[in-house]
Amino acid sequence: MPADRRRSARRPGVTWGLGDFFAVYLAGLFAGFLLASIGYGISGDEPGHAGALTIGLALLGQFGGWVVGLVVVSRRKGRGSLRADFGLVVHARDLGVFVAGIGLEIALALTLLPIANLVDNERQSVVQDLESARGLHLALLALFAGLIAPVCEELLFRGLLLRALRRRFSPVIAVAVSAMVFALAHPALDPSWGTFVIVPGLFGLGAVSGAAAVRRGDLSVSIMLHIGFNFLTTFSAVYDSIHHH
Repeated sequence: MPADRRRSARRPGVTWGLGDFFAVYLAGLFAGFLLASIGYGISGDEPGHAGALTIGLALLGQFGGWVVGLVVVSRRKGRGSLRADFGLVVHARDLGVFVAGIGLEIALALTLLPIANLVDNERQSVVQDLESARGLHLALLALFAGLIAPVCEELLFRGLLLRALRRRFSPVIAVAVSAMVFALAHPALDPSWGTFVIVPGLFGLGAVSGAAAVRRGDLSVSIMLHIGFNFLTTFSAVYDSIHHH
């Protein structure tokens, strides 16, 4: 992060920190659970067999809760701008990083292939959901997995968390810790072998995205990298769903 941005981030008017990250993270999970419960009540879906309404409300609650929480934190403890506080911006010149994200996913997937083979290539729950979904359900999952989740996760993990860590630790430690929290957050929500297997890959994405965020001082590169990283998995799952249905 450039020196002027570090000085700005440490100025007395900016008081958000690590506690706010955990508060926002948990608030999003609670909102997702609450709206999912409403979805189950309206639709009559059974647990484990949620339809488009329930899934859409759950994802809206989680990611929407994170964004609302970040806005509240920014207004109450920061400069009142998601861009100024957490680096939320995408520059046109960085759109090509999308391809690098695809390449990073392929490289990490090949590296983790021997481990994946040990668990018979079990997939993440979200990937399995994508492959079995159709219609509006499929469209919602693809939108959240391919676009909304990358933006919101970068905003939370490389925006709020990483910048809070940078006030306390060196760039290397801050990037490593934020990447590890990001990687472990996935199996915490989806404790399946398919998710545990990709933790090293998620850590790699978090580390590369974090280094880019520190170097550039904003989330433009990391957002495009993350979208590219999620693209192949989302696309192949959508293709399989359409092909099998």
